[in-house]
Amino acid sequence: MNKSLLIGLLVSLLVGQSCKSSREATAGAADLPNRKTAELVELLKSSDQKCDWTSIKYDVEIKTNKIDDSFKLYVRSRLDSAIWVSATYYAVEVARFLFTPDSVKFMDRRNNQYYVGGYEYITNTFMVDADFWTLQDLIMGNGSAFVDSRDEKLYSSENDGSYKISYFKDSQIRRAMKKDENKGVSDLAVSLVLDPSSFRVETTTILDIEDERSLTVNYSNHKPLCETTHPHTTIFSAESPNEQATVKTSIIKISSGKRVSLSFTIPDKYEPLAP
Repeated sequence: MNKSLLIGLLVSLLVGQSCKSSREATAGAADLPNRKTAELVELLKSSDQKCDWTSIKYDVEIKTNKIDDSFKLYVRSRLDSAIWVSATYYAVEVARFLFTPDSVKFMDRRNNQYYVGGYEYITNTFMVDADFWTLQDLIMGNGSAFVDSRDEKLYSSENDGSYKISYFKDSQIRRAMKKDENKGVSDLAVSLVLDPSSFRVETTTILDIEDERSLTVNYSNHKPLCETTHPHTTIFSAESPNEQATVKTSIIKISSGKRVSLSFTIPDKYEPLAP
């Protein structure tokens, strides 16, 4: 996989370790107040970061079976409307994305190619199921898109001094992971671990049992932003039968509340990528 595609993989996971949350020491699981699932869902939603405009510069470290490298990532977003992403390598832009709720635009600067279409590009190219709302939540450290997209029952539990909201019970997951035993876990198994005081997401785990793929996102080093907090360190760990990838993003600079350009102009000489 070339570097431009690896950058695309990162964006598709954002498109974001063993790192613990930076919160102060909390009481043990036995001291957590009992909260029903519906209450936890509402507390999670109320903790969402909802900056109208956000601009972030990241330092990104990426490690796979074959690559150990770093680059800079610039993310600009307008809440619920658009996410603009530019990846630079040694100060040269190598890829640019523009995500909206119903479309994806991508420019591969190295190969003079572009794509304009739907989210099937991400699914087919990077084997990652994603949509605008999931990407927005992963960037902001939110969890609403995951709980809102679930039509079936949600479950909650305590997890080492934190709360956890999940699509399935842990026992269902364990049974489903055994060979030839699906046990009702036929779609993605998502779980969100929440800070017990702020109810911000500490860890998001997405498990595709059938295809043996998983994505774990750990958020830490939260700092105040737009009446809540934003994680300044995020570690994405993706695994599949044939590849492992770890991406660490560290915020260099962040600002909010100021309208920013989301320009995306495709040069005439660029050739279209096949959908």
